[in-house]
Amino acid sequence: MMKPVRTHRVIVYHDETKDVPGEDLKGHVLLFVPETSTTFHNNTLFGTQEIHVHSLYIFAQHIEKLRAELKCQDKKFHFSEISGKKWSKYDEALFKLNCLNVEAMRTKGVSKLLDKPLFFKLAVMFYPKNADINLYGGDDNKEKRLRYDETILRILLKGAAHFLYSDEDKLEVLRLICDGQPEHRPFSDDRIFWQLLVEEESGRTPLRDYVNICPQARIEHILSDHKQHESSSEEYMHANLLQVADILLGSVRYIFFGDFKDIAQSQQIGRKCEDKRSVIAKPVWEMLKKKSERGRRFRYSGHYKAFTVSRMKFEKGRIIFQELNIPEARSQSDDLPLF
Repeated sequence: MMKPVRTHRVIVYHDETKDVPGEDLKGHVLLFVPETSTTFHNNTLFGTQEIHVHSLYIFAQHIEKLRAELKCQDKKFHFSEISGKKWSKYDEALFKLNCLNVEAMRTKGVSKLLDKPLFFKLAVMFYPKNADINLYGGDDNKEKRLRYDETILRILLKGAAHFLYSDEDKLEVLRLICDGQPEHRPFSDDRIFWQLLVEEESGRTPLRDYVNICPQARIEHILSDHKQHESSSEEYMHANLLQVADILLGSVRYIFFGDFKDIAQSQQIGRKCEDKRSVIAKPVWEMLKKKSERGRRFRYSGHYKAFTVSRMKFEKGRIIFQELNIPEARSQSDDLPLF
């Protein structure tokens, strides 16, 4: 039986963290969200059968339903906004959103939350904050630093696309949407998309055959506060997905570089919660740890090839990528006094 082949026409949502506590690092996140995923079955009695899933619009409806359920229509979902010791409707919304996020990254199987895989994919990379920006062109430090960030973003986009997709799961990038206002200028389409298209001419490994940049692909900067956009607009929908990218990046950063603890997920609104961030990040932690816990059997998981978390280093003039292994989580009892 021939394996089905999928083509994902994807909008990539980008966010970044300015620093990582205790580390000379910044972080980029890329959230790959299919506008449409088309599965081609070539072994049916009636020839090729095509099945289309409009993941972006399905997930946007789930976000709206969640906002209404917990009365968070006017709340921006932001990991850094998690605070206090009392579990609130806002905290419950973030936790439920992360549960949805994890299910949306399935490539097969169904759950109680989603009745079909939505094929989201997640790439997070941490990289040196204080690199030698004089290696990059530009008339001043602002331009050099922006070009450094563009280079890192291009490297992450290419590496993530190659790792997360395959000949059976093809990628077409439609747009890259970035959170917030641009700096002194927007990210350059030419320095990111065009450079990827001419990698071979530049002496670098070209994009693989299963990765395609749409000829009309563009980079957009959109404010992630959904309240700044008309609720019926595309910008409103994209703002919500940028918030999803923020929550995922914040969760990953807290798991790898924060004080994450393996504590109970069940919380009651109005009751005390000592570590909200651990509770909210836990669905992401449970997904990430599947890779190390299952070993070779992970390839049979619905989350196989759904995520990658890495760290970039400069050593002896070379760029080295290190896939990060999920750290052991402390239990809540580790913080209790020993008497």
